Amino acid sequence: MKIISYNDLEHIVKTGDVISIAALSVGNLPVEILKNLAEQHDENKKVNDLTFVVSNDISDFDDGFDLDSFVTRGMVKRIITSLVIASPFTVKAVKNNEIEMYFLPQGIIATQYRHQSSASPGMISKIGLNTVVDPRYSGGRVNDVTREDIVSVIDIDGEEYLHYKFPKIDVALLRGTYADEKGNIYMTHESHLGEGYAAAAAARSNNGKIIVQVKEIIKNGSYNPKDVFIPAELVDYVVVNKDPKYHKQVIQDYYDPALAGHYRIAEPRQGFPEFDARKIILRRSAQFLSPGDGVSIGYGINNELSNLLREEKVDELVNLNIDTGIFGGMIGSGNRFGMNYNLDARIRHDMTWDFIFNDGLDIAYLSFAEIDRHGNVNVSAFGERLNGSGGFIDISQTVQTLIFSGTMVVGSKAECREKTLEIKEEGHTRKFVDSVKSMDFNAAYSRQLGQQVYYVTERAVFELTDAGLKVIEIAPGLQLEKDVLSQMDFKPIIAEDIKVMDPEIYQETWGKLQYSIKGE
Repeated sequence: MKIISYNDLEHIVKTGDVISIAALSVGNLPVEILKNLAEQHDENKKVNDLTFVVSNDISDFDDGFDLDSFVTRGMVKRIITSLVIASPFTVKAVKNNEIEMYFLPQGIIATQYRHQSSASPGMISKIGLNTVVDPRYSGGRVNDVTREDIVSVIDIDGEEYLHYKFPKIDVALLRGTYADEKGNIYMTHESHLGEGYAAAAAARSNNGKIIVQVKEIIKNGSYNPKDVFIPAELVDYVVVNKDPKYHKQVIQDYYDPALAGHYRIAEPRQGFPEFDARKIILRRSAQFLSPGDGVSIGYGINNELSNLLREEKVDELVNLNIDTGIFGGMIGSGNRFGMNYNLDARIRHDMTWDFIFNDGLDIAYLSFAEIDRHGNVNVSAFGERLNGSGGFIDISQTVQTLIFSGTMVVGSKAECREKTLEIKEEGHTRKFVDSVKSMDFNAAYSRQLGQQVYYVTERAVFELTDAGLKVIEIAPGLQLEKDVLSQMDFKPIIAEDIKVMDPEIYQETWGKLQYSIKGE
């Protein structure tokens, strides 16, 4: 291990390099490394045609030293990721065919590093079959300039698999809290662990370079050896952070010990969800839970589910998981999503996908942008937005019970009165459409997998059947034709015994979720 200055970076990162970054938002993001690489390019224009491999969305939401800073400088050839939310200039460049982009499943990207050795044929998995990732759809290619096929269908013993052909890693740009004098990396203050170890190992197998940004160099033996996250043998260079704003633990904080699991807080840092249509959806969705369930919490409306469970005093009845590697606790929402207080355990990001892929979860709560008559779901492309699906595809093809949650019509306004729902103003964009824009969830394939699938809105609940989408419940106070069917581009199957959704959830104070979960 060699301690270097930021000025040395221009001699390490080269034009055409494939760069791995293991981060989520600003968590574990080596912002000061990115800042210096971008500013050095302003002076010498040396480094161009870069490929970034990033499993999750990254941004510091501050000075913009993230994907946008490289794309706007013309330094990027290709990005392979699962999700882009906080990089508007990157999305614009993709739409304008200025750079190549692949959206692939988050779990596949996080775990593929271990398949980059000479002993492996590459990443082979069923995850992604029959979705937008499958080459029979788009192979994950996002625009016209992205032409290379990096996903193919192969046959093994009569079964179909996808073969993912990721580029070899030339440089891993990583972050830790401390490096000792030998170069061992510790994640003492980080909010999650990420897949930095796997990325470093992949770079080493390709004779690449591993650069780690840390807060400080500490004396050998300062910590227990079991606390080492990346051993010194996998670290080439260490740079020491100079400005704390470029080494924040989360968007809002430089360092909160509770988010690193150093103690448990007595009072939650976030309040309970406001009473509105979203809260009604969360309540009805939560009624599908059973005691002891392993629960995957997805991004969007469902990242408030943890706060709802706390409000209902049932959070100890189930086991929550965020695919960043966080188990239990108070799951953050909004910009703090994926960052937990009072967590029970945390493991490496790639290891979390091992847990998920091996049936560690019982039920998953996922969002939707569009649903069609067959029950197919689009979560990644809607309107002018081009997001990617994150871990949606991985999870939705792994968990046996799926709850897709969301409002029925974009922009609609509803009110509750005397335990009934009233639509005060109709919305402007329907979510139940003839055909989805992006095949992120394939309903027919789900039926082959034997999954139970429900779609929960504030107005009605739908179930996936062999014959297609079936409406099985309607909100109290609504008319099926006027308030539900007229807002769909197709007519679903109507259950013969269609039920009324629990009127008790349509009031500000509820407090009865425990009875649903316990089956009382």
